[in-house]
Amino acid sequence: MKTPLKTIPESLLQILAYASLSPSGHNTQPWKVKILSSDELIIQSDPARWLHETDPANRVTFLSLSAFFETFSQASSSIGFETQFELLANTAKDIDVFHIKLLPSTSLPRYNLGIIKSRGTIRSNYSTRPLEPLHIDLITKLSPDSIIYFPRRSEKGKWIAENLLEAIRQQIFDDKKQTELSYWLRFSRKEAEERGDGLTAETLEIGGFEKFFWHTFFSRKTALSNFFRNRAVNMANEQLNNCSGFVVISSHNNSLPSLFQTGRLYQRFGLKVTELGIAHHAMSQLMEENPWSTQLQHQIKLPAIVQFVIRVGYSTVTHGPSIRRPLSSFVET
Repeated sequence: MKTPLKTIPESLLQILAYASLSPSGHNTQPWKVKILSSDELIIQSDPARWLHETDPANRVTFLSLSAFFETFSQASSSIGFETQFELLANTAKDIDVFHIKLLPSTSLPRYNLGIIKSRGTIRSNYSTRPLEPLHIDLITKLSPDSIIYFPRRSEKGKWIAENLLEAIRQQIFDDKKQTELSYWLRFSRKEAEERGDGLTAETLEIGGFEKFFWHTFFSRKTALSNFFRNRAVNMANEQLNNCSGFVVISSHNNSLPSLFQTGRLYQRFGLKVTELGIAHHAMSQLMEENPWSTQLQHQIKLPAIVQFVIRVGYSTVTHGPSIRRPLSSFVET
């Protein structure tokens, strides 16, 4: 049943509010939280928010839940709690994912909680100049074995851009996958306010007259038109040709413990580049579409399994996370 928020300690509410700002595919926010006591809870996966067409194995969903845990852990530490946890899930489709117990502590690292509020996907106004060597070093040292930067003009950067565009095109013209995406597009301001999730015009950085058309004339049916799909492909092409390069985050294997660490690393990466003033935009189609999903690791010559391909660059655009659901919509007893 739904939990009256007034029954939950203010410190736990504060931690959950920060955790809710974590990234997720299509901004589905696939988490639920089951409160067991004032200092004990279970993070759950919400089947109503799974992406059955683009993420049939729940890989992206589990990575998103792992990013949620990382943000929860950082916020807990900054507020004065040690996070003890147990991975409950045996598969990426299990409902109960993490069991967490909070213990008071005064000797934990303090994180910049303002960066959590500032982190968000940036899609436009990227510079094409390469990342500065110092910034590359600070990013890759988060996990030297798992994070690699490919400049856009490098051979591998060109391969990623060219093939990512084709994978995006294939996904956009797949009727089932585009229909699934359309469910998460928020053409109505009212629907966006009521649901607090999905992709709004603001999230997609659509402005001016185009934003007026988005709210006035576009609908889920419009999203299936050739005009809309071709416009999306053209926008992706512009994005891929205008960036510093791509960051690839890999895992040792596809086991849940490995994916768990990779999802946490992705959130640490997002917070670090936000701190450095670098925009980031995860583009997952290479891992979701064939034949690229089987070619990617070989083409960029990595011994590990690619889990994230992230477009990066310096941008004049800044904004925080996309719209979020209120805590009362996903916190339960």
